[in-house]
Amino acid sequence: MSKLSSLLPLLALLAPTAARAQTACPTLPTDHISRFTSVAPGPQTQQLRLPATHTFQLLAQGGDAYSNPADGQLRDSFDFTGFVAAGGSASNGYIALNHEGTTAAASGVSILDLNFSAGSRLWSVVARNPVNFAPVVGAFNNCSGGLTPWNTVVTCEENTPTSPTDSNGDGYYDFGWATEIDPATRTIKDQDGDGRPDKLWHLGRFKHENVTVAADQRTVYQGADEGATYSFVYKFVATTAGQLGAGRLYVLKLDGAIGTATTGTWLPVPNTTPAECNSTATAALALGATSFNGVEDTDISPLTGQVYFAAKGPGTVYRFTDAGSTVSGFEVFVGNSAATPGQSYPITTGSGTVPELWGLGNDNLTFDAYGNLYVLQDGGRNHIWLVRACHTQAAPAVEVFALTPAGGEPTGMTFSPDQRFLFLSFQHPSAANTLAAPDAAGQSVVFNKASAVVIGRKGTLGALATAATPGRPTPARPEVYPNPATGPTLTVALPHDRTETATLLVYNSLGTLMLSQPAALRPGPNQLSVAVAQLGRGVYQLVVRTEASTAWRAFSRM
Repeated sequence: MSKLSSLLPLLALLAPTAARAQTACPTLPTDHISRFTSVAPGPQTQQLRLPATHTFQLLAQGGDAYSNPADGQLRDSFDFTGFVAAGGSASNGYIALNHEGTTAAASGVSILDLNFSAGSRLWSVVARNPVNFAPVVGAFNNCSGGLTPWNTVVTCEENTPTSPTDSNGDGYYDFGWATEIDPATRTIKDQDGDGRPDKLWHLGRFKHENVTVAADQRTVYQGADEGATYSFVYKFVATTAGQLGAGRLYVLKLDGAIGTATTGTWLPVPNTTPAECNSTATAALALGATSFNGVEDTDISPLTGQVYFAAKGPGTVYRFTDAGSTVSGFEVFVGNSAATPGQSYPITTGSGTVPELWGLGNDNLTFDAYGNLYVLQDGGRNHIWLVRACHTQAAPAVEVFALTPAGGEPTGMTFSPDQRFLFLSFQHPSAANTLAAPDAAGQSVVFNKASAVVIGRKGTLGALATAATPGRPTPARPEVYPNPATGPTLTVALPHDRTETATLLVYNSLGTLMLSQPAALRPGPNQLSVAVAQLGRGVYQLVVRTEASTAWRAFSRM
């Protein structure tokens, strides 16, 4: 019996849930984030263009200060934007933000601590901190990544320095790996129990783009973006659920050519010794694995259990059913194919239906709970597409969710647990962009540097950030000091354009109204005092509301 044959029973037991046939799109709740009318497709402009029912809030941009001044500024080149809920809450959590730098100093991961206020319906960035990669000899070119069912983050190193090094003499090359991070503590996980952090050596060393951890907490799908030769699809099966430090690695080989083969086999890839782990890509090539020309992301349908992956080179999203040792039903789900290399789809907007080329550059994939697949495009017009679960190439159901800022590539994308918000970033928008537009918080935003945003439906995000009345300037945001508030009072500085009565409201991080007091505003600068002695330690939202406008500012109480 061959080594592969002896593993068949085990692999069958470890396979994710078998796919179930689906013929119709699920009915979405009227307020679900994936319910919208398509944006009219077109070239990029300087602004982020969303459906009329949606809005965005800026969370961070490259160059923002870290919370500890000694750490300097937030690195650039934002990529994977992974939201992890804190303690199961949909209102508090962390963003793990990858930095796809071209040097070790410009690479890594930042953690943004977030709070959502149900009162102001806005997100606050409470803290910004870098992850310390020194215990694992640094990070390099952190591209995409993934989230685990146990609320950690896996960041992936796509490219490596030209010459591999082993700086600490542990036998493993320094870069080209996936790394697991606890976002709450901003620490790298110890995988072997020796008290020292490790990278995920046994997932293999190659040009990592992503990871997707299945619900069984053992099966991991990965893709390599290594051009026409080494762009393989891998599967890792952990020895113990919830622990990715040890397990078996496999690579996919189709039973024929791409475009005609509908089945394939998982081939074991040696991954026991450091030398084997260092040589994953060459070992997979020697096994005859199928290269898909730039595997950018993998994901699993929440409705059918099928595995999807994006190939950037041909501009194609494939899918298959994993049976453990083999795959079946391998096919093009959306995008270009050998038969139609210039695939276009009818896009129905508010003013009619127009054809739009799918183009090249399929990149990040994200499913929502209803099986809608978001496809972020790195190339072409850099659209954010949405493909409905009932889509087929013969009966397409493709929409355009967003047109991204000029020069920018959409990256990342994850949902909050309640599916009300999605988080993503824009990498390398043009530095020549100068056009400002208000976000849901009333901030004036110019997309001229790496930017991380949260998107939601109007009324869910920024409901209190109402526009000024016609002919009246947009209300200025108040300044508050001292911040953090340490004394019995907080000073609010707010320029205003007229004499008007206002109400000062303070909400806690759960959206509970903590205090309310009247205020009289006059034209020009205003300084108001708010009694905060009764507030405990925490993060709060101060809202200044008049009859025609609302402005806000976050502050903390020590």
